[in-house]
Amino acid sequence: FHTGGNANSKGELSNDDIAALAVVAMSGSVAEIMAYGKASGGENDLLELQNCFRRSEEFIGAAKQQDLTRWGALTSYNLIRNNFKRYEGLVEAFKEKRSLAECVAIIEGSTC
Repeated sequence: FHTGGNANSKGELSNDDIAALAVVAMSGSVAEIMAYGKASGGENDLLELQNCFRRSEEFIGAAKQQDLTRWGALTSYNLIRNNFKRYEGLVEAFKEKRSLAECVAIIEGSTC
């Protein structure tokens, strides 16, 4: 994931940005675990999340980083579970190499 557009003029990320990026960072691994029972990869997402923690406006210690990572995983799980039909539609759209507009329509519920 890319974080460039979220930073303030000093290149720092707000608490809300960090929380949102934790969800994004964890969503791929969570989806893999839900589908296959394990996740392969995801290390780069965790490294990028670590970089986000370093760019936070406020210092985030190790315990809070761990809490935010767990919260991101739980939130990702809940989002996927609560929108599973859309998620499955999006997975199929990716497999079929459908357009970005079609993928967005699936997420927004215009097409399922």
